[in-house]
Amino acid sequence: MLNYLESFLYLISTALAYPVVIGLAGMILWTVVSLGAFVRELYERRKNIHNATDLFKMRYAQQIQDALDDADYADLWLTRLIRNWEKTQINKLDRVRFMIKTGPSLGLIGTLIPMGISLASLSEGNLMAMSANMVTAFTSTIVGIACGVAAYLISMQKEKWLKSDFLECEVYLEVLLRDLEKQKMSLTV
Repeated sequence: MLNYLESFLYLISTALAYPVVIGLAGMILWTVVSLGAFVRELYERRKNIHNATDLFKMRYAQQIQDALDDADYADLWLTRLIRNWEKTQINKLDRVRFMIKTGPSLGLIGTLIPMGISLASLSEGNLMAMSANMVTAFTSTIVGIACGVAAYLISMQKEKWLKSDFLECEVYLEVLLRDLEKQKMSLTV
């Protein structure tokens, strides 16, 4: 009975070899695209092309105006607006964070499966198959860790940018609210 279970587990793990290799190839493509987008955003921020407050103002101009028109509840509407925008931005960052854990995990799986196949090849005396599987095993580790490190570095910098963006946009909305309060006070005087 134990031999059947071991054979079953071996079949499952070897069947996962192709999806894992395909997943690692997809991670490489994702990492290249993400690095390209990161470099573009870095360039835009350094050249001040990408100003979060201006983008926020343009995107939500109508909603900001609608909130300010409801003077009694403007602070609530603007708080809701900024929190929803922050949530959207954090969700975009979560895509990067996902790769921080997934990259090394998939790399480890991509390492262990070929090592098991390699050991089976060694027991059969097939050294060519063994060496090919060992190359795949170690390459999987390197790819998985490299993708995870790239995602981590991107995530760290984007978190800094987002914190700064959130602060700038919140200050902008606070200034609008204070101006609204001044207008209300001048109308009552």
